[in-house]
Amino acid sequence: MHKRISHRVYALPVILFVLLAIFFALAGVYLERDESSARISKAQSVAEQVKISLEVFSNERIQAMVNLMRTWPTFEPNQVDWFNAQAVSLMGMQRGFSSLTFANDEGVIEWVATPEAGSKTRLSTALIGQPLAATGLTIPVLSEQFSSTLIYSPSTHHHHILVGRAISPQEPEHGYIVAGFDVQTILGVMLGELVGPQFNFDLISDGDVLFSSGQLIEDGTIVSTEAFPFIDRQFSLSMQSQVNAYKPGKLVTIIGIFMAALASWIFHKQLKGAVHLSLSQQRYLTASEAALDAMLIYQPEGNNYRLVEANRYSRFLFRGAFEKLSKMSLKAQLVYLGLEDSCQKVDEVAETGTPYESYAAITTDKVAPDWIKIQVVKAGNNIALTVRDVTERFKAQQELKQSEERYKRLVDGMHRHFVYTKTRDHKFIYVSAGIETILGFSPSHFCTNEVRLVKQVPDETLSIRKTIMRGEKPEPYLVNYAGAQGEEHVLEFSDTPILDDDGQLIAVEGIARDVTKEQALQAEVIFQANHDQLTGLMNRYAFDNQLRVLIEEIGDEKALLPEDSKVTPLYAQADSVTNTSVMCFIDMDRFKLVNDSCGHPAGDKLLKEVSGIFKQHVDESDLLARIGGDEFCIIYRGQTIDSVKAKLDKLLLAVSSYRFVYDDKLFFVGASIGVIEIGAKSTSAAELIKAADNACYRAKHLGRNRYFIFHASDEQACLNKHENDVLHTLHKALQYDGFELYSQAIMPLSDTFTKITGQLEHYEILLRLTGSDGSLISPGLFIPLAERHGLMNKVDMWVVDNTLKVLESNPAHVDKLGKVAINLSGITLGDEMTLLKITQRM
Repeated sequence: MHKRISHRVYALPVILFVLLAIFFALAGVYLERDESSARISKAQSVAEQVKISLEVFSNERIQAMVNLMRTWPTFEPNQVDWFNAQAVSLMGMQRGFSSLTFANDEGVIEWVATPEAGSKTRLSTALIGQPLAATGLTIPVLSEQFSSTLIYSPSTHHHHILVGRAISPQEPEHGYIVAGFDVQTILGVMLGELVGPQFNFDLISDGDVLFSSGQLIEDGTIVSTEAFPFIDRQFSLSMQSQVNAYKPGKLVTIIGIFMAALASWIFHKQLKGAVHLSLSQQRYLTASEAALDAMLIYQPEGNNYRLVEANRYSRFLFRGAFEKLSKMSLKAQLVYLGLEDSCQKVDEVAETGTPYESYAAITTDKVAPDWIKIQVVKAGNNIALTVRDVTERFKAQQELKQSEERYKRLVDGMHRHFVYTKTRDHKFIYVSAGIETILGFSPSHFCTNEVRLVKQVPDETLSIRKTIMRGEKPEPYLVNYAGAQGEEHVLEFSDTPILDDDGQLIAVEGIARDVTKEQALQAEVIFQANHDQLTGLMNRYAFDNQLRVLIEEIGDEKALLPEDSKVTPLYAQADSVTNTSVMCFIDMDRFKLVNDSCGHPAGDKLLKEVSGIFKQHVDESDLLARIGGDEFCIIYRGQTIDSVKAKLDKLLLAVSSYRFVYDDKLFFVGASIGVIEIGAKSTSAAELIKAADNACYRAKHLGRNRYFIFHASDEQACLNKHENDVLHTLHKALQYDGFELYSQAIMPLSDTFTKITGQLEHYEILLRLTGSDGSLISPGLFIPLAERHGLMNKVDMWVVDNTLKVLESNPAHVDKLGKVAINLSGITLGDEMTLLKITQRM
C-alpha cells in the first residue's frame, strides 16, 4: 500500500508537468507563427510605401525634365546661359539631381550643371567639349522615349543613373538634355526616412543590389515587390522585418516549462507532505502509546474540560484510580490529586496559549508517584496534559545535595586551588585551606588582610561587579597578590553569584587557582610570536598589526577632530602637532655578497649588528621591525617627511661608516630606503608597504645607500605611460599584423585516447605580442587592455583569420591534424556580429 502511494506521489506531478509543458509549447508555436505573420504584414506595408514613394519621386523628376524641354527657347541668343539658370533653379526646387547636362545637335557636351551641395556627381564640367557618348549613354535622335543607363563610378563609389532624350525629336537641332542621379544618396535619404532600422532590405536593378540594409534571413518572412520603374529603369525591392530579439514564442515556451516544473514540484511537495502527515500521525499515535509519560487530551465543556483521549501509560501511572479519574472533569481531577492551585493555570493556558509546567508533590496514597511533573499546553481548541513520574529524580537530587556536602569537605584539600565565599560587597568571609599552599598565608589571615595583599586588580573590576549584581556569572578574571615571601602571584577567580528567592544578590562563591607560571609562559610565547628570534626586533606579523592600528588612529583622529581643532593626537610627541607619521622601508645593500661569501652565520651576525645601529636612531615611541630576510621597517610616529630627513641622513651615514668583519674579511654595506608618509588618506597597510617597497627599489636603482620619497603620482604616471605604450603597440599590431601565433601541443594522458584518435596532432593556439623594444608583452597585460578599450573582438578575429590562413596554405599539415583549440574572449562570445563573421570565415 505504501509503495503504491509513493508511486503516485511521483507519477502525478510528472503527468501534470507533461501536460503543462505541451500546452506552453503549443502556445509558443502559435506565438511564433503569429509573430511571423505580423512581420510579413509589416514588411509588405512598408515595401508598398517605399515602392510608391520611389515611383512618385521618379515621375516628378522625369516630368520636370519634360517641362524643361517643352519650355526650351527657340531664338535664345545664349542657350547655355539659359540652360544653366534653368537647371540650377530646377535642382534647387527638386532635390535628387546630381547633374543636368546639355549637348548640342552634334552630341557634343556644351554645359554640365551640378547642385551646390548634396548628391555626389558622376558628370562634371570637365566633360564640356566631349561627345555625349563619353558619359556612357547613347540616345536615339528621333526617339520620343527617354534612354537610360546604370553606371558605377569608381571616383564616388556609387551607382549613377543617366537618363536623357532629344529636346525635341522633331527638331533635333535643339540638342539633348541628360540628367544624372546618385542612386545611393537618393535611396539612403528616402529609405532611411521610410523604413527605419527595424527592417532589412535589398533594392535590386539588373540583378545588382544597389542598396541594402542589414542581412535578409531565409526564414519565410521575406517580402518581394513586383518590378517597378524608377528613373526609367526597372527596380525590385526585397524587405524583411527584423526578428524580435526577445522571441516571445520561445520565451513563453521556456517560462511555461519552468512554471510547469515549478507547479509540478509544488504539487509533488504537497502530495508528499500529505502522505508524510498521514504517516506522521500514525507514527505519533504509535509513539504516544509507547511513551513513558501519561498523555491526556481534554475537550472544552462549559467552564471545564472533559477527558477524551489517554494513552496506555496513563492507566499504568494512575493505576486503580484511573477509572474513577476518567469520569471526572479536569479541575475535579486536579482537586482529587491535591493540585487545586493548578486549576487557575489551566484557564490561563486556554486563554493565552502559553504553556505551563510545574512540579508537584502527591499527598494522596491513591496513586503511585510521590512527585510528578505536569505540563499543560493548548492543542487547538483542546487542552493537552502531560504527566511524568519524577519521584526518582527528586530522590536523586537529595542524594546529589548530600554528595555536594561531601565535596565541600574535600575542597579544603585541593592543591594550588581554593574555593571561597564573599559577601555581596566582595569581602572574603571564607577561603579553603588551599590558599596557604599558594600565598603562604592562613585562610583567616588572608580574609582579614586581603585588601592590603592586592598588587593589581583587573581594569574591568567595575564591570565585573555590575555583572554579578545582575545575577550573572562573569568571565574569569586575574588578580595579582603578594605572597608571604614578598613574591608576586597571579590568581584566576571564577565568581558565581548566589541569589535569594527574590533574585537579590546575597553572596558570591567561586573557585580560584594559581596561574602565575601559566601567565609567565604566556607572556614569553606572546613575545616570541611578535618578535624576530634573530634580532629581537618586532617581526612582520606584529609590525602589520601596529601599522593597521596606526592607520586607524590617524583616520579616527582626522574624523573626530574639527577643522579648527588644536588638540594634538595621542600618538604625537609633546613637541609635535602633526597627525601624520613616516614609514621607511629599508633593504640592506650588498647583504647577499656577505651571505654568499661567508655563509648564513655571517649574514645572521651582520643583521644583528645592523639592527643595533637602527635601534640607536629611533625613539621609544617609534616602531622598528625586521619584516624579511634583509628588510627592515621604521615608523617615525607623529613626524613629517621634512622632520625625518635629518634622521635618515644620520642613519645612512652610520650604516655607510660601519665595517663588517668576518673571518678576516672586511665588507662595506649600505642601505636603500623607501620613504612614504602615513596620513589620513592612507588606505591599507599592504598598500603602504608596497608603495614603500617600490620607493626602496627606486633608491637602489638611483645608486644605493640613499633614500627615495614616494609620491602617489610617480607610480600612477609610470603605470599610465606603460599602459599607453602597450595600447599603442596593440593598435599597430592589429593594423600591420604585428601579432605572433604559437602552438602548444595537447598530449593524451592515456593510450586509449591515442588508439581512438590515431596519430593525429592536437594543439592549442597561443597569441604573443612583441613590444617596441623587442621583448614579449605578457598576455595578462595586453588582453585586459584590449577588453577595456573595445579591441578584443578584433584581436580574436585576427587570431581566427590568421590561423585559418596558415591551415589553408598547408593542406598536407591539415591531413595530419586532429583538433585545433582557439580561446575566445567572453566579450567576443557575447557579440553576435563577430560570431557571425567567424562562422562565415570558417
